[in-house]
Amino acid sequence: MGASIEQQINAMFKVMEEYNWGNFVVITSLYPGYETFVDYIRSFTDTSYFLWELQDVLSFEMSVGANDIRTRRLLQQVDSQVYLVYCSHEEAQYLFRMASDVGLLGPGYIWVVPSLAVGNPEVSPPDSFPVGVISIITDRWRKTLRQRVREGVAVIVKGVHSFHKYRGFIPEGHMDCNSPVKSFANNSLF
Repeated sequence: MGASIEQQINAMFKVMEEYNWGNFVVITSLYPGYETFVDYIRSFTDTSYFLWELQDVLSFEMSVGANDIRTRRLLQQVDSQVYLVYCSHEEAQYLFRMASDVGLLGPGYIWVVPSLAVGNPEVSPPDSFPVGVISIITDRWRKTLRQRVREGVAVIVKGVHSFHKYRGFIPEGHMDCNSPVKSFANNSLF
């Protein structure tokens, strides 16, 4: 169990709002979920009271040898101080190397990434990561797999218990919560 990408994006925007960083660029790899990331950002900025300005969205392959010249050219075309990034840990290393080559790292540039791009926070970040990169990291890495599974099962059991309390039955495994109640109600909770 961990924070969803939507929750992480909400936290990113809270930080950006706090510092009045209203103009930004979104950079994504083609990592699964990148379209959802961009869609959520677009809907968030469209419905927010804060005057956000999404200057550009760049989505491209971020792997060594993919097309370094094209990547550098794309990065040179953006003109922003704030960058929201969605990619894997390995792809982030590549992106930050390319961004360094075109002068987009250092004072005056803010890079905000989800926990996916950071990887294991107990390990020192790679040299390609800029000093001061901002990331939304949950405390899930502090817990063992056993603790996380226990919490996940507890959430499900609490949900089932609440459903039983509210509806008076627990659906069979092959049914859904909207199915009508059968003549015999399952009153036992395991």
